[in-house]
Order: sequence, then structure tokens, then C-alpha cells
Amino acid sequence: MSKLDKVVIPTEVAEGKTAIVAKGLNFVYNAKSPFSKVAVDNINLTVSRGEFVAIVGHTGSGKTTFVQHLNALIRVQSGELYVLEHCLHNKKVDLKALRKSVGMVFQYPEYQLFADTVLDDVCFGLKNFGVADKTEREEMAKKAIEIVGLNFDTVKNKSPFDLSGGEKRRVALAGVLAMNPQLLVLDEPTAGLDPKGKKEILSIVSSLNKQQNVTVVMVSHDMNEVYENADRIVVFSDGKIAYDAAPRELFRNEEDIVSMNLEIPHMAKFVNVLERSGFTVPEDCKTVDEVYGAVLALKGGDGNA
Repeated sequence: MSKLDKVVIPTEVAEGKTAIVAKGLNFVYNAKSPFSKVAVDNINLTVSRGEFVAIVGHTGSGKTTFVQHLNALIRVQSGELYVLEHCLHNKKVDLKALRKSVGMVFQYPEYQLFADTVLDDVCFGLKNFGVADKTEREEMAKKAIEIVGLNFDTVKNKSPFDLSGGEKRRVALAGVLAMNPQLLVLDEPTAGLDPKGKKEILSIVSSLNKQQNVTVVMVSHDMNEVYENADRIVVFSDGKIAYDAAPRELFRNEEDIVSMNLEIPHMAKFVNVLERSGFTVPEDCKTVDEVYGAVLALKGGDGNA
């Protein structure tokens, strides 16, 4: 019996307190060749159940390589990785069980739509993962379609290709949510959408996180999105974690963030100016409405902010 067969799950994982634990995780592309590239370099990261964590970084920083480990699209080369109750550095990890509990939404997920109807597309994963009863599959699909804000009776028999871009994105998300994942991993979920579509998708994701306690890990290049929605932001740079902090705390480091080719969110800039001017804004104030309310309070609530 190998050492990998004698896996001891960390207590916080076994007790259901932690969704992700990475210890000394490394990944090298084209290892042992002249073209080798270190993509993930000694990553140590813990994500608690129910957290909304954003992962950001410049192109080639290692963020996408890291998240592709989370449902074993990329297998662990070295280090330890625990996701939910699964030990991913164990070669005998149950991939089917892992991928049922970890929902992965890729960039432009609508490109993965293929079935003749919306209902068939959302049911596909359920059938593939062993939900044999057709009525049960359709009930689970109906719930997921309604969660993403679509009318089931209106769209169920439509071709996914006849829908708008935002509707296609919702159908693709419904296909993942139908599996009732405990962990939702999203890679640029709002890429290519108009402002209204972006807001709608993020509202769905935020609702799943806040109301159903689904753990969310989201890769994004849009700093305004991650600033307003995430509990924590992890900044990758050259395969390493450069920062792991709450949004307000992170974006006080304006010079460092800009030096890593990342933007400072609009509201973070504004709040930073207020703080440098001697005003105290509560740490949980991030959106326009929240900051506006805080400014009103600072002015005595006279409505002339």
C-alpha cells in the first residue's frame, strides 16, 4: 500500500468547516524540458465553507491553472490539495464524486451548449452523473432553470441557440447548478456580457453564496466586480500568492496593485481619498449605495452628499 492510499484528511476538512486546503501546491508545464514553465509555485491557501473568494492576477499569473486543479482538470503534481471531502493528491480520488460536488463554469460557457432543447442541455449532466429517473431529472433541471431567473415553461423546449447571449449564459450556469454543487468555481463568468447581463449573473452567484451557503471561487479580471462581491481577494503573481486580503484592505495598496497590472476599483479609489482626508468609512461599505449611505452619515444624514 502506498503512502497516497493512507490519506489523512485535515480535521477542518473532515468536519465540514473548510472547502479548500492547498499546502505547498506546485505545477510545472512541460516539466523536464527546455520549455518548462512554473505556473503554480508553492501555493498555500485555505477557503472556508460559504466564503466568496475572488482570484485575480495578470495573464500568466497562475490563477487559471490553480482553479483547474479544484475539480482535477489538472492533476496535482506535487503538494497537497483537499477539496470538500476529497483528497486530490491521492491518485485514487473519486473523480465522478468530486465533479458532482464541484461545479465548474468556464469562460464563455454557452459555447458548451449542444442539445436540441434547453431542458435536454440542463438534464445532460444529471443523466451523466447517474440520475436515472427522467421525472426526477426534469424536476431538478426545472429548479436550476428557475434559480437562474428563466421561466421554465417558456424556455424548456427552445433551442439554446435561439436564446440571447445572457440567456445562454444562464442556461449553461443552470446545467452546473442542477447538480447542486457545494463549491462553485467560475472562470470569468461575466466575460463578453453587457453591464445588465453582468449584474444579473453576479446577482445569481451572490444569492447562491449568501442564501444557500454555496462556496464560490471566482476568477475575474474586473476589479470592480470582485471588489463589490467577494469576501476575500487572492492575488496571483508569477505563480505565487502576492496578496490574500479583504477587498478594502487589499486596494489600500494602490501602488503595489497597479504595479501588478491590475486596476483599482472606482469605489475603492473614492473611499481611499475619503480615508486620506481623515474620514472613517466602515469596512463593509463597498458598493455605491453603501458608500453613499456612509457619506450621508458622516455629513449628519442631511441628504446633501
